[in-house]
Amino acid sequence: MENYNELLGSLSSLREELKSAKTPFEKLRIHMALGLTYLLLSDYENERENILSALIEFDEAEKIAKSIPDNNELAEIESNKGFVFYKLAHIEDSIHNLDVASQHYLNALDLLKDTDDAAKKIRLFYNLANTYLLSNDISKVKDALAYFEKALELKDKAKDKKIVGLIYHGMGVVNFSLGKLEQNVQKRQEYFENAAKDFEESLNYFDPDDLLDIGSSKSHLGSSLIEIATLTGKKEFFDKARENYNAVLEIYKDESNEDYATVLFDIGLLHLNESRLQDLKDDERVTFLEQAIDYFEQALPYFPKEDHKESFIRINYELATCFRELFFITNKAELLEEIKEHLEGVIDDIDKNNNPYTYLTSSFYLGEAYFYTGDKEKALKYYEDALDIAKNFDSALADSIKDVVDRVKVL
Repeated sequence: MENYNELLGSLSSLREELKSAKTPFEKLRIHMALGLTYLLLSDYENERENILSALIEFDEAEKIAKSIPDNNELAEIESNKGFVFYKLAHIEDSIHNLDVASQHYLNALDLLKDTDDAAKKIRLFYNLANTYLLSNDISKVKDALAYFEKALELKDKAKDKKIVGLIYHGMGVVNFSLGKLEQNVQKRQEYFENAAKDFEESLNYFDPDDLLDIGSSKSHLGSSLIEIATLTGKKEFFDKARENYNAVLEIYKDESNEDYATVLFDIGLLHLNESRLQDLKDDERVTFLEQAIDYFEQALPYFPKEDHKESFIRINYELATCFRELFFITNKAELLEEIKEHLEGVIDDIDKNNNPYTYLTSSFYLGEAYFYTGDKEKALKYYEDALDIAKNFDSALADSIKDVVDRVKVL
């Protein structure tokens, strides 16, 4: 609350200063300071209202800057306006506000094109790239990579090395995102390998006390390595991912917050994927699956359904997947009850339109669980539910599920 009270005090002081300001430049700087104070205050309360108040102050500053005129001041104003609309995009009308934000950043770059202020240009390229990165448009995500690379071209002129680490981290996020979208297996692997290199390189630019930045890069590096391990089937990538995740747990352990729980979940995914390596013995697969369950169960309490519905669904889904795979190894009937418990508690909350595969897979797994416990009627209900969804987006999968439905019906 101390920072909050300080911000309120700053607003009051700046308003008084504005009344006595004599020169246009004094007024401009006060309006800029007011805008930045409102942006900081938006993190504490009335987010939208304070962001819009910041925009009003930057507009006032812009009027003065245009009357002087001063390109450096105008560039700073355009940059601040870019951040205003970037923040608004997290609240409402994401596509429009991201477009407006990117245009303001481009305007700022244009105003600085004939200057040698590399530090400002690096920050603008970085902010512009992050703005494009938020888009769901793959072409804009690729544009993000191009702007991160433009920022990187100026890295030798950066005033502090941390921004270089953040640029490499951003490039890693882009490559990881493109890898998740890529269908070609070879290109997919290349994206994840590039992501891993970027995250590793970012670590060379953070100071030891930049713990959250280090934690974020190591966590993302772990996720990239899991993807590479899954594609290549090479255990050493799982081992390296585990090493990075364990380091992140050490960073977050005193906080024990959602970031800490997310790493627990990621380690669960690591063990689940590692259990699928070829040439493992059954007892090794069982060990990995049991470890995955342990980590998922540790993560679950941090994501209550009422506050984190998507995460709650995802963890329960992965737990059901682990119990299903354990069942097919051990044939223990009690595992079927675990599958039912974890999926019946979430299936009605899964968005069929946005997550059709998760929904139909959950239905199919429930069909299996009821089939193996001898309830043919309920099994058919879930199998047919899965079939109905599959028909809408994957005909081959639908044919495969239909074969199961037909076989169950004649039993």
